[in-house]
Amino acid sequence: MRNSIAYALTAMVMAVPLASTVCAAQDSNPPQKLDPAALTSAPTIPQMIVDPDGTLHFGPRTIPPPALNSDAARAAYIKMMVQHAQASAARGGLASAPAAEAPAPSPRGSSKAAALKAYPVVEESSTIGGVGVTIYSPRVIPAKNRNKVVMEFEMDAEAIAVASLGQLKVIKVNYRGGGPSIPGNEDIVAVYRELLKTYKPKSIGMFGASGGCTLAQTTILWLPTLKLPLPGAVGLNTCSGGGNHGDSRYTMNGLDAALSSAFPSGNPPFHQPPARTSDQPPATALDGDIPKGYPPAFLLSGTRDMCLSETVLLHRKLRNAAVEADLNIFEGMWHFFWENPDLPESHEAMTALAKFFDSHLG
Repeated sequence: MRNSIAYALTAMVMAVPLASTVCAAQDSNPPQKLDPAALTSAPTIPQMIVDPDGTLHFGPRTIPPPALNSDAARAAYIKMMVQHAQASAARGGLASAPAAEAPAPSPRGSSKAAALKAYPVVEESSTIGGVGVTIYSPRVIPAKNRNKVVMEFEMDAEAIAVASLGQLKVIKVNYRGGGPSIPGNEDIVAVYRELLKTYKPKSIGMFGASGGCTLAQTTILWLPTLKLPLPGAVGLNTCSGGGNHGDSRYTMNGLDAALSSAFPSGNPPFHQPPARTSDQPPATALDGDIPKGYPPAFLLSGTRDMCLSETVLLHRKLRNAAVEADLNIFEGMWHFFWENPDLPESHEAMTALAKFFDSHLG
């Protein structure tokens, strides 16, 4: 707390106009000299207070809630920030919010339930290639989509949305590891090998969010090593960026309603992924060379997403490799925002992704 106060006071001293400084120097009690240590010792993640209206106070900064996104998104953002700040305070963490303003937390699994309500589909649990999967399909698949299939990694809500909006079969791969890992890549490849027995490569799509996005990208880069064909299209929905020194990993830390380090469930700004050998898939989405024939890509993120840097850098890397890449950045939105199917931005993003697969698969 002492460092945060010093940080704020230092910023106030630096902001005093020159004329006021001259007058103050003539006063009998001149201000103390600036102590550079107050800045150099300021914490990377200072203590943060979240107001009931979503205004953020941390270090010397005061940042209002997003102003240019939808009313529903703004309300959802404020609710998440207040909830996370209160949970942080209860555990002795770095964030706090007024105790009187306590919106009820969403129950576990609520995003899947909300998605099934918004996008009616048929759900089926199965096993493909020895890997557990959840299959989402519209009640009737149009004839033009019966020879198409999309593999999803990470989030039921986005799998459900694309299955309904795209009117095609989506197979959510319940991979091992709980995040980017070689076992996760192996499970995806096992399911893909089985699908190749029924579907043409160009009729198979892949997509995922966060860790699932990283798995989608690293699996595709691994397929040439395995002598397997590349799929027809890929959705890269904000690849996890903790393994890269992305600028947004720091500048959005505190603003991201999902990943900020001040929250109990938040992530550290950076971590070093384990080393990989040349015959293994890359460790992060920005590693490795883009292979010839890489499929058209849809990329998604938000301006308050701590993984925004990875998304825009991956987009440029794909474009520099002459890959068709469709970049979609949503104002004021945070990591994983489309997990909430009730937001207009979520519906717009998933509609765009479904249309992307419709126009590129097959």
